[in-house]
Amino acid sequence: MLAIERDSWEVKLTSNGEAALGLMKQFPFDVVASDMHMPGMDGIELLNEVGRLYPQTARIIISGMGNQGVVANALGSTHLFLIKPVELKTLRATLVRINGLDAYLKDEKLKELAGRLGTLPSFPSLYLEIIQVIESPNSTLKDIANLITKDPGITAKMLQVVNSTAFGLPDRIHDPVAAFQQLGMNTIRSLVLSSHVFAHLKSSSLKNFSADALWSHLMKCGCSARAIMRAEDADLMDVEDAFTAGILHDMGKLMLAESLPDEFEKALALAAERQVPLFEVEMEIFGATHAGLAAYLLGLWGLPAPIVEAVAFHHTPEKSTNPHFSPLTAVHVANGLEHELAGENFNIDHDYLAKIGMANRLDEWRNEVKKIE
Repeated sequence: MLAIERDSWEVKLTSNGEAALGLMKQFPFDVVASDMHMPGMDGIELLNEVGRLYPQTARIIISGMGNQGVVANALGSTHLFLIKPVELKTLRATLVRINGLDAYLKDEKLKELAGRLGTLPSFPSLYLEIIQVIESPNSTLKDIANLITKDPGITAKMLQVVNSTAFGLPDRIHDPVAAFQQLGMNTIRSLVLSSHVFAHLKSSSLKNFSADALWSHLMKCGCSARAIMRAEDADLMDVEDAFTAGILHDMGKLMLAESLPDEFEKALALAAERQVPLFEVEMEIFGATHAGLAAYLLGLWGLPAPIVEAVAFHHTPEKSTNPHFSPLTAVHVANGLEHELAGENFNIDHDYLAKIGMANRLDEWRNEVKKIE
């Protein structure tokens, strides 16, 4: 399939896992794509070994839709699924995205940190099934509800969210179908992603870190980011991208707390002792931040660039090359205002807001966020 792409990609092909590992001893590879079923070593065994030996390499597994659950449960270190039959345009787009992500977040320390996480969440197979049902012209909301309610954890999270003060509904909702009607399709897709990460990673026992408190902050930030986008009459897609980025922006904290608890607890303690932002201490200890880590994972998953950008730079929006108001702006400000309302220290970048011509909108945004608290 990639024979005609030789000018763009340097490709090495093998027929089995042992030969692939032999090649990787000779050459550095940015991406390894493996079939699930092969003679001898299967795809799961191969990519686990690649993750152990070459953590900076992006890992893709190719399988039939029926294997998604097996792969997701068995292989926590897989970054991305490609579903059979794979078309050239799909494979090409995947490689372009991974290459673009490398340029966008080009940081060997970040890739090394991602490779150290033994519990890196795999792409949620339920998300793919939901997309298929949503895009089917014959699907109903009840069809989607029936699909999602197969996962009790995600169903519980959605009921928790729709009944939270952030949504401001007058009556409590107990029926999943009614909850989905209130939330809307784009919100459901976003919650499936975030709920998957929370379900995949166990609750942390660190004394300075609470997964429940993090979830509450993420929900508030997502709703606040959406309110800020609506205040500027943004396009619906940008509004939903801001919401998605808002509820995913701190996922890297959960990943670090689960996989590298001792180092992460040290970072939390040092940040509190020095009274400095956590991401500054993370750079010192890990060489990368929870923001970059989450964005790297979401980029490999194939989420839209505005979401990846908003997550990557929610602390440092000046690093973005986008000179306009965007989901990044909304997430950065929403995160800052949520910390401000909680009595915590977080500096909103006023120079960045002035640069994009939005410095005079901060007070209005603050009022919009207070309305949903």
